[in-house]
Amino acid sequence: MNTTKDIPKLVEEAYNKIKNNVLKTPLVFSQDLSSEIGSQIYLKCENQQRTGSFKLRGAHNKISRLGTETSFITSSSGNHGLGCIDAMNTYGVKGKIVVLRSIAKVKEEKLVKAGASLIYYDGDDCEQCEEHAKLLASKSDDLEYVSPYNDWNILAGQGTVGLEILAELPDVDVVFVSVGGGGLMAGIAGYIKGTRPNVRIVGCQPSASPVMFESVKAGKIIDYDSEPTLSEGTAGGIEKGSITFEICRDLVDEWVVVEEKEIRSGMDTLAGLGQRVEGAAGLALAAATKINDKIRDKKVCILLCGGNVSK
Repeated sequence: MNTTKDIPKLVEEAYNKIKNNVLKTPLVFSQDLSSEIGSQIYLKCENQQRTGSFKLRGAHNKISRLGTETSFITSSSGNHGLGCIDAMNTYGVKGKIVVLRSIAKVKEEKLVKAGASLIYYDGDDCEQCEEHAKLLASKSDDLEYVSPYNDWNILAGQGTVGLEILAELPDVDVVFVSVGGGGLMAGIAGYIKGTRPNVRIVGCQPSASPVMFESVKAGKIIDYDSEPTLSEGTAGGIEKGSITFEICRDLVDEWVVVEEKEIRSGMDTLAGLGQRVEGAAGLALAAATKINDKIRDKKVCILLCGGNVSK
């Protein structure tokens, strides 16, 4: 059984498995943001990943291991689904994707265009969508459920972002990562802390849906009534017993909760720098701006986790 200590090895294995089928995204120094925040600011541009988000990495690492004889079902707010359909087309694996009927239109259109088999669910929370996908899998002898985040192969794939950051910026001091279910953070924090434990890891959440932050404060995964947020990619509940919770609890050094107007400001600022990003990416910049006094004169990496947003 895997543990947190195994994550660096799992991430390295994942990188070797998927590196020919995912983009090594740019790590860009921003003089404008550095001057504004008072630190050396680098942007890790997963918004420029082939499907527009980091989710491609975990999807490829998981689905490449299923085999063409396996069919699966998963749930997604959009980005995980886009990663899955890309991986399905690459490895010849069949699958279905459960999405909320309220899915962002730009993500729905991309999924349909890519040929995804979508199942719509009339709920208002990603956790409900996941439960519906698990229920459908339990009623079928032919479908394997794939979690969007509660899976060692998924989080190891996402952790390859951290591997790339350290490869190009080995003396980084602080890394800002937006958090939803925790797969991205668990992979990145597990790899970076296991390789360079002195790097400070900051988790970013929207005030409308700070489920992981509130769960960490409570010492357990809790039910939390989320509200709509620009950072819809990080919104919603966390599956009970998720492997990501303890990793986030133990390895994240600080949590920053950001208001909607701050997320919008982060998105607008990045757009002005030529980086088209969705709310979850604007969230990370907003968090860094909010605690700029704590990171002054540090070498800082801000993860732009996705760019699937309407024009």
